[in-house]
Amino acid sequence: MIRSFSRIVALAAIVTIARPIAASADPPAYDDAGMHFTAPADFEKVDLPAPADPTGSDDSDGPTPVAAFTYHRGRTDQRVITILVARFDGLVDQFDTAHAAEERKGGDTFIVENKKTTLANGMPAYYLKVSAGATAGQFTERYEYLVCDGTRSIIVQYSGAAGLDANVAKAALSTLYVVVYPKHRP
Repeated sequence: MIRSFSRIVALAAIVTIARPIAASADPPAYDDAGMHFTAPADFEKVDLPAPADPTGSDDSDGPTPVAAFTYHRGRTDQRVITILVARFDGLVDQFDTAHAAEERKGGDTFIVENKKTTLANGMPAYYLKVSAGATAGQFTERYEYLVCDGTRSIIVQYSGAAGLDANVAKAALSTLYVVVYPKHRP
């Protein structure tokens, strides 16, 4: 269902070379009809092409990246926040199960922690800690929220080299707000 690890590696490469959006007084944020997210003020929003369909891909090539933010781009302590969406009309429990199965196919990707939780606005979600790269010699970690809004599966991830502070990651993702995606919208 989700070719997440290879898709994330490709997105990380794009984020590393993509140009940041010019600095503005507004905080780096992403908004659509079913979601709001504001990255920490010291992150820069990355200029990604607008998705053809805001409800996400049909998942044949994995989820569609709709937003990315970087901290210390190109440095060894670089952090990246990405938002990925794909069409999905199931429950968050079903999405978590499918996502975990896909992660296990990654070979050197391990789900270290997986907890059912709720976002600040009460939307059900899963919070994961994922480690990858044991065979490549480059260890990375991701903290991610998995959420479904009735139309899409949503993955919001905070990633970087191994050794990320779990509290910093959770705080960086804490502004995620998801509601049921309006059915009348494309």
